[in-house]
Amino acid sequence: MKEVQQTKYKVIFLGPAQDGFDYVNKLTQNLRERFNLSIEAVARLMKSAPVTVKKEVTLEEAQKYKRALEAIGARVKLEPMADANGEHEEKEKSAVASESGPQVIPLREQAPPPSQEAIGIKETGERMIQCPQCGFVQPETNECIKCGIIISKFLKQQEQIRSLEGKRGPTDLIGTSAEGEKGYTPWEDMGNLGVITAFFRTIKEVLFSPTLFFQKMPVGKGIQNPLLYGVIIGFLGGLFTLLWQYTFSSIFGRINIFFTSYILIYAFFLPLLIAIGLFIVSGILHLSLMVVGGGRKGFEATFRVVAYTNSTGVFSIVPLLGGFIAGIYNIVLWIIGLRESHRISTGKATLAVFLPVIVAIVFSIIVFFMIFIPLITSQTHMMQPPPSF
Repeated sequence: MKEVQQTKYKVIFLGPAQDGFDYVNKLTQNLRERFNLSIEAVARLMKSAPVTVKKEVTLEEAQKYKRALEAIGARVKLEPMADANGEHEEKEKSAVASESGPQVIPLREQAPPPSQEAIGIKETGERMIQCPQCGFVQPETNECIKCGIIISKFLKQQEQIRSLEGKRGPTDLIGTSAEGEKGYTPWEDMGNLGVITAFFRTIKEVLFSPTLFFQKMPVGKGIQNPLLYGVIIGFLGGLFTLLWQYTFSSIFGRINIFFTSYILIYAFFLPLLIAIGLFIVSGILHLSLMVVGGGRKGFEATFRVVAYTNSTGVFSIVPLLGGFIAGIYNIVLWIIGLRESHRISTGKATLAVFLPVIVAIVFSIIVFFMIFIPLITSQTHMMQPPPSF
């Protein structure tokens, strides 16, 4: 037992936990953020796997490194260092190997890259190619040094997407068809990114890259995380709205105990009201989608769109005009979100968003003609003088 405790180990990085562009991209992003590495450094690390990232550490320290790397999507192996005679402690090595599980295939693609003409990669010089995803020019290889994709697999997936009849199938940054059920949103990766980073990154992507965000948004992972996000961002936006109301009311001398009580009570119940509102709006929009034949992905997809669209609550920081801007941009994001999440046309998504308004207008017109026109007609008859004999 004493020898086992004194044995030093090395931590070997083997690559992503699973093969696939989404896992590669996620691991690359986590390595950059957790260890402050450049994209070139991460690319070299991934390309050179297996790589010893730590050595001459105790078993306990090695296991800590192993757990930390596995938490961000890496596959890691622990191996005892050579003793003074240059021989390994086979017993401990066997025990650690059994703990770490089976090794994965290194990230490098072993098959030779396909021909330039077959895959459509533009040749830019002697044995130089351009990545079909990020455009990075590099020596001829089957793996992009900058974005980390395996070029042959990327192009194969694009070819499969194009062959699907009647499906739009765009590809996102991680190289996975948006037609698939798997996806990614920063908010639902808060375990790796941290709550604050995930929150603000989600706001940024929804407001400034909505098409890409809703293409990548997963469906089938439940509504708990989107609901929590929608309530938080809606609550913060609502607080700013109440703050501006209270500020302007105080300027015009309209503050009293009743108004102050109303503000406090409303703020207390605001999260519950927001949650109820998300379900109501999602239900109305999904019913409209079903009417126009566009609810392909179910109610969860619609709810996720409505919840993440609540990111427009940040516009409430702007007094007076913030609510107007948020209302207009909400409509735009609903159309984009429904289109991308349900894989329908822009026309169907637009019709689904405006259908409740159209129904309300038609209903108002019908009520007007059924109630007010007869009332006006009867009043006109009463004002007429009786016939003379």
